[in-house]
Amino acid sequence: MCIIDISKVIPERNIIVFSPHYDDLAFFLAGYVLGLKENGIRDTKYFTNINVFSRSNYQARQDEGNKDTSLERIKYAVGNRVIEDLCCLDDLLGEYNYVYRLLGERESQVRGKVLADSDMEFSHGMYEDFDDCDWGILKRVSDIVEQLAKEEDTALVFPVAFKEHIDHFIVREAGLKIAKRGSNNSKFYFAEDKPYGGIADKIEIKSISDFVEENRLITRAFKHYPHEMIDLVLKSIMLVRWKMFTLKELLAVHRN
Repeated sequence: MCIIDISKVIPERNIIVFSPHYDDLAFFLAGYVLGLKENGIRDTKYFTNINVFSRSNYQARQDEGNKDTSLERIKYAVGNRVIEDLCCLDDLLGEYNYVYRLLGERESQVRGKVLADSDMEFSHGMYEDFDDCDWGILKRVSDIVEQLAKEEDTALVFPVAFKEHIDHFIVREAGLKIAKRGSNNSKFYFAEDKPYGGIADKIEIKSISDFVEENRLITRAFKHYPHEMIDLVLKSIMLVRWKMFTLKELLAVHRN
């Protein structure tokens, strides 16, 4: 597999990314954007990030908290994650250089999905695992994709869904469903979703290879800058949490 010229990876000017969760644009495309910057052509693209499952209760390494689906928990998690995501995208894309949308769907754990037997915290699932709620989400996301697919000079980017995180799978299938209808003005792309792609075993890699072959997708490989991608995400998380910790300190001092 050869690395192609970064300008040929996504020729369209407008790039709309369907991110299942917070951080996913960075995990999908940080390397692509950094490649654009390195070649001095970042300003030739205009990004829109659509965060699909934006009602989240998830915080890393908070096992008990991640079982809490109360409104208070969701307010706490979403507040943190929105700001973290914006800080990350400000660094990656440039402040005010992108559009950010929340669709308001409930992510897998808020919907009561069981975590996969894995070192990573995610809910596995495909069509045979869908309930009525999942089918409803697929329909709503597909409708939005169908509307956006009318746009000219536009790329729509979806996860390829390594390891079949059910939220990633729903978003992928919404994109695939509309792509197969044809008569779209926009182009459809399916990006390797980190970190899942990096820990996929041979069976999972073959599953994605079969998906690519069955749907006649063309592979376009680009340099991904993994260390820089991780630094971007972690920097935004640490910045927000440091500020929150400092605010708590100040409030404690004030009360005393």
